Amino acid sequence: MTGDLIFNLILAAALSSLLYVILKIFERFKIYNLHGLTFNYLTASTFAFFANYEANKLMLPSVNNFGGFALVVGLMFIIVFYVAALTAQKAGIAVTSIAGKMSMIIPITAGFFLYGDHITGLRIAGMVMALVAVYLSSAKSKSDETEHSDKRIWIYPVLLFIGSGMVDTSIKISEHYFITPENQNLFFCCLFGAAGIFGSISTLYQLIFKKVKIELKSVIGGIILGVANYYSLVFLVNSLATKGAESALVFAIVNMLVVFFSAVLAFFIFKERPTKMNLAGMLIALIAILVLSY
Repeated sequence: MTGDLIFNLILAAALSSLLYVILKIFERFKIYNLHGLTFNYLTASTFAFFANYEANKLMLPSVNNFGGFALVVGLMFIIVFYVAALTAQKAGIAVTSIAGKMSMIIPITAGFFLYGDHITGLRIAGMVMALVAVYLSSAKSKSDETEHSDKRIWIYPVLLFIGSGMVDTSIKISEHYFITPENQNLFFCCLFGAAGIFGSISTLYQLIFKKVKIELKSVIGGIILGVANYYSLVFLVNSLATKGAESALVFAIVNMLVVFFSAVLAFFIFKERPTKMNLAGMLIALIAILVLSY
C-alpha cells in the first residue's frame, strides 16, 4: 500500500470513530440530540456542495432524477444517526461501532436477492459471526445491569444494526440506479440536505408547539459533528479512488480500524471497560469483517 492510501485509510477510520465520541459528548454537555444532528447534516450538506461548487451548480437540474429517493434516504439518515446517538450514550462507543459496522451483512444479503451477487459459504459464516459479535459486544455484566435502570439497553445496538443495514442497502441501490462518477458529490449533498430538512422541520415543530429552544451549544456541537461527518466520507472516497486499491480491502481495513479506534477512545476518554464477552465480541467482529470482505 502507498503512503497516500495508508494516510486516507487512517483518517477515514479516525474521523468515523470520532463521530461516536462526539455523540457521546452530546450527552455530557446535555446537547439536545435532534438539534445537534440537524445542524450536523446542514453543515455536511453545505460542505459537500461548496467543495465542488462549479460542477455541482451546473448539475443542479439533474437532481430531479434522484431527488425523491434522496429525500427518503435522507429521512433514514437522521433517524439512524439519532439511534446511533442513543446507542453511544446508553450502550457505549465500542458497542456502537460494532453494531454499525457489522450491519454490512444486510446490504450483502440484499445484493444477493436484488442483483444476484455471489454469496459463498465463507460469507455466510461471516454473517453468523457478525450477529454473534453484536450480541457479545452489547452484553453487560450483572453488576453493570444493576447500575442501569434501563435493562433493555441491548435494543439500541440491535436497532442501530438494522437501521445502518437499511441505510447501506439504500446507498447500494443508489449506486446501482442513480449515482454516477459525475453526480456522486451532489447526490451526497442532497442526502445530507434532506436529512437536515427533516431535522429542521422537527426542530421547528418542537420550538413552536413544545417550546424546546435551540441552544448555542447544540449549534456548535452539530457543526463540529458535521465537519467530521463530511470529511470521514471524503477520506473514505479518496481511499477508494486510490489507484490499485480494492474496495473490499479498503472497507475491511477501515471497518477494523473503526472498531479498534472506538474501543481505545472509549477506554481512555470515557473509561468504558469491556467485559470478557465484550472483548470476545470485538475479536469476532474483526474476524467477521475480514471474512465478509472476500
